[in-house]
Amino acid sequence: MELAVCSSNRMMDSFYDWEVPSEFADPIYCYLVHGWKPGSFFTAVLANDFVSAMGCSHPGNSVNALKSLANWLVNVMPKQAWGSYTAVNNWCDSTTESQRREILERHRLIFSRKEEVWLILKDGVDNKTYQGEL
Repeated sequence: MELAVCSSNRMMDSFYDWEVPSEFADPIYCYLVHGWKPGSFFTAVLANDFVSAMGCSHPGNSVNALKSLANWLVNVMPKQAWGSYTAVNNWCDSTTESQRREILERHRLIFSRKEEVWLILKDGVDNKTYQGEL
C-alpha cells in the first residue's frame, strides 16, 4: 500500500511514543503496511510466543526494547494482526491491501486518504516526525 508521508510518520510516531527502537519499528511497519512476512523473531513476537522469540532473538536485542515493543503491541497494534501464528499468517496471506488500510485507519495508525490529501494540500503534517529509517 502506498502511504503519504504524513501517514507513514503517524505510524512511526506511535512507535516513537512507546520508545520502540527503529530496528523493531521498521519490520513491524512493513508487516502492517505491506503485509510482508516478518522473520522468525518478529513472527514469534507477533504470535505472542515469547519463548520462541527469545530463542531466535539477535544477541543485541535488549530486554527494554522488547518491553517497549510488547507495550506497543498490547496498546496500539490492531488485534487482527497479532496474537497467534494464525493471525500473523492471515495478515500476510489473506488480508488485502484495502482491508489492511481500513484496519490501520480505524486504529488511527494512518490517516484516511481524505485526511492525507487535506494534509498535503495544507502542506502540514504533525509537528513531530519520526527520525528513524523506513
